[in-house]
Amino acid sequence: KPMTETAYTAEADYCPAPVILGIHSNAFSAAVYSAGHAWITVTRGYNTQYYGLWPDNHRLTKNNGPGYDIRTGLEKNYTAAASRYYALSEDQAQSLESLLKRNVSWGITHNCSSWASAVVRFIIGEDVDADDFFGFETPRELSRNIILLEAKDPTTRQNPKSLIKPANSSSAK
Repeated sequence: KPMTETAYTAEADYCPAPVILGIHSNAFSAAVYSAGHAWITVTRGYNTQYYGLWPDNHRLTKNNGPGYDIRTGLEKNYTAAASRYYALSEDQAQSLESLLKRNVSWGITHNCSSWASAVVRFIIGEDVDADDFFGFETPRELSRNIILLEAKDPTTRQNPKSLIKPANSSSAK
């Protein structure tokens, strides 16, 4: 189970729903192929928790051996180039909590972008595509698709999108 690091959110950022899921990327859509990072946030009231998938050999992480690579709090000071927010039902919030406890490993084909995209697809049912060239998921492609979704249907933490999860959604990796 991950240790949870939370950050106090300013009153202007108060979460209007019981739980808000955010998906974020700090890569601009024109960035180089390997640039950037993607993560999710979970906001309850004034508290925001940050979750990202990180490899053991990254300079910001400690090698915790095989397995659990969901890290918490590392993105607290990151600035997102693109973000999207979703209000969760109680069932969705419980599914998210279970998902965050899964033993997930980082890999070239299962990285921060693919993980964040899969979490949203599994919990919400919306495809925030991260597939870039050659089938690899990248933060820049995630940003590009967040920006496209936001252009059609803008969200903020104070005004999140509310979706009913489809009955037969695919599972998160």
